[in-house]
Amino acid sequence: MIDKYLASLIYRSDRSLRGWLEKSERGAHFYDKRVLSLAAKLMVASDYRLFKKHNKYYDDYFRDEQEALTLFLSDAQRADQRYCAHLRKDMMKAFLLGHLYPSEYFLYRLENQELRERKEWLSDWDRYFYLRHYLKDKTFRQLLDKSFFYQLAKPYFHREICMINKERDAEAFLSFTRRHPRFIVKPIKGSLGANTFITSVGSEEEAKDFYQKQTDNGSWLVEELIVQSKETAAWNESSVNTVRVPSFRTSDGVCILQPFFRTGRKGSVVDNAGHGGVFAVFDPETGVITTDGVDEHGGRYECHPDSGKKFKGWQIPRWQQLKALVKEIHNSLPQHHRYVGFDFALDKDQQWVLIEGNWGQMVGQMAELKGIRRPFLKLISSDTHQ
Repeated sequence: MIDKYLASLIYRSDRSLRGWLEKSERGAHFYDKRVLSLAAKLMVASDYRLFKKHNKYYDDYFRDEQEALTLFLSDAQRADQRYCAHLRKDMMKAFLLGHLYPSEYFLYRLENQELRERKEWLSDWDRYFYLRHYLKDKTFRQLLDKSFFYQLAKPYFHREICMINKERDAEAFLSFTRRHPRFIVKPIKGSLGANTFITSVGSEEEAKDFYQKQTDNGSWLVEELIVQSKETAAWNESSVNTVRVPSFRTSDGVCILQPFFRTGRKGSVVDNAGHGGVFAVFDPETGVITTDGVDEHGGRYECHPDSGKKFKGWQIPRWQQLKALVKEIHNSLPQHHRYVGFDFALDKDQQWVLIEGNWGQMVGQMAELKGIRRPFLKLISSDTHQ
């Protein structure tokens, strides 16, 4: 019974109590050093049993903590029990404050940040929560389904796309492969480039066999291959290197927040950070990259580790045209699509083609080392009626 009471007290503390105490600098200091520290200490001392009783994401947090301590600490640091105990408590403080997971704790370099600095970061947990809240379930599900979004914004893809699904006529796929024997395959509800690959079929029999095997594993999209521009291919030839544009529909029109350029590593067919890719934030006004490149493990690169191209100062080609295109596409979508993370590639004809629209992560914070919680909340909660 006492465990349940303490858990409820801890989870309420980041609402009413924090808001009251943070009205003054002394109150905020007291909350950070006393209330938040005590709550984190209780969580860690109970081996997260309080956390487990009150939150279904306990297993995810615990797994992420173990992976983060292994990935970001040296052997000597992990052997230092006092230091690890301090980190576990401090990571829990960051989670109680803003749902920041241990991996985010390291990637955003929170260890020596004050409370006011930590409050600026948008955790992936909170991003997910606010998108679900403001977009509503129907819109959110639409952004998870690549095939649905393709139908929604089909004129902007500028290539042929076909769905592989047992419920559909296999003839459509066979017809597609006659025109495009080499193509890229993506899971309809996949993310982070997982299970994406390029393949080819040499005959109709091979195409039928491929269709049967893929439909046994769910629903997929097959896409005509994009031949990217020389400018973007110079970063990495094996992957189509893309631009992510987080776009918000607001009462002031379409606004862009912390866009970034992504490039794959040598031999990879995708540019996602989850598969070793590197990304860098660029200025939404000028299209010029302003940060070093970063990978998902927090590695920072002044130059691409394979091609040697320098990130800072590189101009996104035809950025003003792409910015106008983003606004055009977003305004063409139904009104309830107030946020979309657009991915684009520049093709060999210098035309920006839409890769997909999704609810993508705001990983630009890692590259810029700048939290976007306040501007994100302002944009996502804006009244869209103009």
